[in-house]
Amino acid sequence: MLLPDAQLKKQFGIDMSSLKPQVVSKLREKAATYDDCMEVAKMLTFLVYCMQDAPEAPPEIADYLEALIGPIVPNSTLCLICLKPLSFDLFRKARRGKAEIETAHSNPRSHSAANVGFAHRLCNIAQGPLTLDEFYDWMQDVLSRVRP
Repeated sequence: MLLPDAQLKKQFGIDMSSLKPQVVSKLREKAATYDDCMEVAKMLTFLVYCMQDAPEAPPEIADYLEALIGPIVPNSTLCLICLKPLSFDLFRKARRGKAEIETAHSNPRSHSAANVGFAHRLCNIAQGPLTLDEFYDWMQDVLSRVRP
């Protein structure tokens, strides 16, 4: 969605003027380049193969990802938010509209490989639109009132 409205309409048939202003605003806020999206896809793929109970990466994929990111270390993918280990089995437990695991962002306003990971659905919902630092500060403030 980084392209001009006229180009979106001509190339892809997307008429931004037909969308509600808040939808356009959200699309523009979340926009990322193709290259950023490809880097994010590579990072998420790497993280999947590092999950507990994940299938072994085919050799050519493992070689490619390890050359880009580093060694695939089984059982090393943690929830971006609560830092508990994530299991590949969480993908199998997904139900229509009820994922157990989601992609997550340290800063929801930025889409880059260094900013993405996976999180438990409930953790991701709890973080909401806050950066991780903002979320942790908010949680600390809540806990200080609950447990003085």
